Amino acid sequence: MSKNELSSTKSSGDIEISIVDIFLFLKTNLKSILVWGILSGIIGVVFAFTAQKEFESKTQLMPELQSSSSLGKMGGLSALAGLAGIDLNQMGGTDAVRPDLYPNIVQSLPFSLFLLKQPVYVSEYKKTMTLEEYFKQKDNSWLSSILGNNEKKEQTPLLDPKKSSNAYELTKPQQDLINEIQKRVVTTFDRKTGVITINTKMPDPVVAATTAQKAVEYLKEYVTTYRTDKARSQVKFLFGQMSDAKSRYQSAEARLASYRDENRFLSLQTAKIDEQRLQADYILAQNVYNNLAQQYEQAKIRVEEETPVFKTLEPAIIPLKRSEPKRTLIVIGFGLIGIIIGIAISIFKKNALKIWG
Repeated sequence: MSKNELSSTKSSGDIEISIVDIFLFLKTNLKSILVWGILSGIIGVVFAFTAQKEFESKTQLMPELQSSSSLGKMGGLSALAGLAGIDLNQMGGTDAVRPDLYPNIVQSLPFSLFLLKQPVYVSEYKKTMTLEEYFKQKDNSWLSSILGNNEKKEQTPLLDPKKSSNAYELTKPQQDLINEIQKRVVTTFDRKTGVITINTKMPDPVVAATTAQKAVEYLKEYVTTYRTDKARSQVKFLFGQMSDAKSRYQSAEARLASYRDENRFLSLQTAKIDEQRLQADYILAQNVYNNLAQQYEQAKIRVEEETPVFKTLEPAIIPLKRSEPKRTLIVIGFGLIGIIIGIAISIFKKNALKIWG
């Protein structure tokens, strides 16, 4: 045998581990490995049954997608409005918040502050309280880390106590609660189907379902306000202008009628000139009022046109089973970790005996 063959045989023998060696190692250290696995499994059982329960509730929405043509969605309403003398062609479309931005709305600070102030019924306590109060009363690992030094954190002075900056300023406990809300309420948008999914995770099943429903209500209100705010402002403005024009129109009508009654039998040219002047004022006031009334009706139609439609595909349901903790997986995982630890310790002892032996 050549030197190269001998060296390759030695090197391969140094790193080769046969199945027999593995079997003998496991047989020799089986008791120690099982002890570690059982002990770790017991720890896993304790952890699995003492860990905080979590319940998930999901709701799905199908929002209306804004088309490029506003009149296309009006259908026969355009012809019906034409019979009333209203020209819908003057009503252009407005850009609306896109559905792919809805998750950003639910992850925003105003939404979190809104949600913390909402009343929820807690089945565990059998009473209604705000979501913020529920978080503060819930005694578990994640909440204790957030609110453990709550009194001390509340004493931290505000940087802008007079609100001169007109900006939000949160205390540390408030910021921690908002971060918790943003982790527990997750919204996704499926670009292929256009479906909005809101998933909430809470320690109480009723709170989870209520939170999902509150998120839907906030999202609908936010998008509706965004899309109709300009149209509603225009309606309010036109209503004020129309009211003033109506007063002027009625006043001009009353003056003209009163003048005609007082000068019924006069045929003077000066009287006719005054009557013509009053009649011109009356006609002008009438035309202005009719024009504003027409624009007012157009604006009201536009508000209805811009109001989005949300179809609930899957309503929020109170979950009957917890989503976490997955006790079986936890126990199995802890057991496997214990076995790995037992094997590692056995290998360490074996190598230590070789070195010191």
